[in-house]
Amino acid sequence: MIGHKILFSIILILFISLILFLFLREPRDEIKKPVIIRLVVPSAVGDPLTEKDEELARRFNSRVNGEYRIQVFPGESLAKIPEYFDAVRVGAIEMADAPWGVYAGLDPRLSLIETPFLFNNIEAGTAAAKRLLPLHDRILQERFNAKALGLMHLSGMEVLSSRPITILEDWKGLMVGAISPAMAILIKELGGSPVTIMWTDLYTSLQKGIIDGTVNGTHGSIENGLMDVCTDVSYFFGSSGWNGFTINLDLWKRMPPDIQQILLEEVDRAVDWIHNRFARWEVEDLESFQKRGLNIHIISNNEREKWCQRLRTYQEKQFSSMSEFGIKVKEIVDEVNSKHPYHVKTIEGV
Repeated sequence: MIGHKILFSIILILFISLILFLFLREPRDEIKKPVIIRLVVPSAVGDPLTEKDEELARRFNSRVNGEYRIQVFPGESLAKIPEYFDAVRVGAIEMADAPWGVYAGLDPRLSLIETPFLFNNIEAGTAAAKRLLPLHDRILQERFNAKALGLMHLSGMEVLSSRPITILEDWKGLMVGAISPAMAILIKELGGSPVTIMWTDLYTSLQKGIIDGTVNGTHGSIENGLMDVCTDVSYFFGSSGWNGFTINLDLWKRMPPDIQQILLEEVDRAVDWIHNRFARWEVEDLESFQKRGLNIHIISNNEREKWCQRLRTYQEKQFSSMSEFGIKVKEIVDEVNSKHPYHVKTIEGV
């Protein structure tokens, strides 16, 4: 009898202890939510440039065990393109894949690598990209509270127009869409009249006759339907197109080192992928123009040299005005150009 009472008392004590434990313990920690990284990219849904970032996000998200999550916002679904840079600076957006040269009004060094006739060809620009990244990273960290993660060379800028442009005199009187400050200089010095316009508005402006043409990347022109509103394309590699990945610096500094490394690796994979794709598009884009019946003009070496001379003084002023940054960029440019000399594009049937 006494034994039963003792057993009952022990059970009762254990039961009361369990109840007290359940009621008095600290509330269970909630499942930790991932840190969201909103990545904006100017290109539209379905564009290969957007798909590149979506694939980057998928790979990154699968490697970080739910601690962080990249979400991609194409076009202007989250913010207007002119707002991207400042939005990353203040943390309103965490990450951007955008053309840094568009924001050269904030710091002219951002467009130095877009200087007309700076790189000889796609090979030279691509070879320079990863070496140029640290130089731009210092600017972005010092001036814009951002970390530069990757820099992509998107091939050359060519002329798409509603009339032939084959010699210098053909530029006179043309209203030409300028998608960046560097393109405006190029157009003006060659004799055209630059019209500042966002590349997303090129189609409408060409369709309505507001502009006669534009200096733009060939693949971007195809993706944005410019073959429907242009009759001619002139190849002369007038400038290089660039996009870069940036992330808010405060967020970057809060990231654990292993997460930082994963992000750098996946951005680097995205950069390599787009470089390889643009090398293929160099051939495929011209074939697309041929199939659509556009008039294709390959600017001769001698004629292109005349165009280059018009920009020589501007180019020299650009470098001399940018001190150490200009000197270091020029060293890289000279080296890659020496390895990849300019050659006139030769296409069968053109």
